[in-house]
Amino acid sequence: MLGGMSIHSIDAKRPPIVRDIVVVGGSAGGLSTLGGVLSRLPEDCRAAIFVVLHIPDDRPSRVAEVLQKCCAMPVRFGEDEQPIEPGTVTVAQRDAHLLLGVRHVHLRRGPRENGFRPAIDPLFRSAVVNQGGRAIGVIVSGALHDGASGARALSRVGAPILVEHPDRAEYPQLPLAVSDIVDDARCLAIADLSAALVETIGTPGRPSVDVPEDVRLELMVSTLEKARMSTEHRLGALTPFNCPDCNGVLWEIEDGPMVRYRCHTGHAFTSDVLENVQEKEVERKLYEALRAQRERAHLLRSMAARAPDERGRSRLEGRAEGYDEDSSMIESLLLSRAS
Repeated sequence: MLGGMSIHSIDAKRPPIVRDIVVVGGSAGGLSTLGGVLSRLPEDCRAAIFVVLHIPDDRPSRVAEVLQKCCAMPVRFGEDEQPIEPGTVTVAQRDAHLLLGVRHVHLRRGPRENGFRPAIDPLFRSAVVNQGGRAIGVIVSGALHDGASGARALSRVGAPILVEHPDRAEYPQLPLAVSDIVDDARCLAIADLSAALVETIGTPGRPSVDVPEDVRLELMVSTLEKARMSTEHRLGALTPFNCPDCNGVLWEIEDGPMVRYRCHTGHAFTSDVLENVQEKEVERKLYEALRAQRERAHLLRSMAARAPDERGRSRLEGRAEGYDEDSSMIESLLLSRAS
């Protein structure tokens, strides 16, 4: 058990369930989009809204401050054990996953997902496990695919998924990924998305939700709660790939049409993010090799200039020319990758 975070399904004997929990995810371009959505919500909106926007680690976040200027409801950064309250907007803090319990918010410095903490997928999975039929998912502009798996997890328990239309999004990759993986996602322009959200809030939710076991397990991994290597074996198949964050082995997870990867310490990647990280790593190593070859050629020429005889100078110059040729090959590789 994680600080009061129950992982039990919603009890069908409780009072009638209405949709009053909204989880929102976005990345590049998402802040202005979300401001447009929130600005159209009424002041007496009875939903509790939770937001993850990818926040750079190297500077303080002004997300809550910016959104408050657009929104009639109070906007605040999430705090651990903060009660879930209707009529409020809670924004993920920098460097902590924002998760929903049954009655409270939880902040956890669990493993990064798709290179991010906070990440969208853990928030959405926590809504599946602990809020079930009350949840509504919203996806706005973003690059890469963090949030697609979480949106699919919500749709599997019947939650409505509203998506900024890819043709209108500043960065359409995330909305496209969600529309591809969630068959009944509604892709809407901002004004229509806001109207659909207002219409959906307060409607009856599913009275009983069976939480998929894989979603429950992945939430436990995200929070470092009783996760073991055997957990990943239950989620997918072992691969020959290594985790870019900790160098551990990765398991391949089939998530509907999407393929994802997770290591046993919890780091997670969609296939496009993993490919992107590997591409950057290959480029970094090529530049390291280019630097090393140039340094070796320069060193050999310095040694040749001090050689006591022509034979020694010629030998050292020949080796330097070989390193120059290697450098030219590496330069060609780098140029070809950029084209």
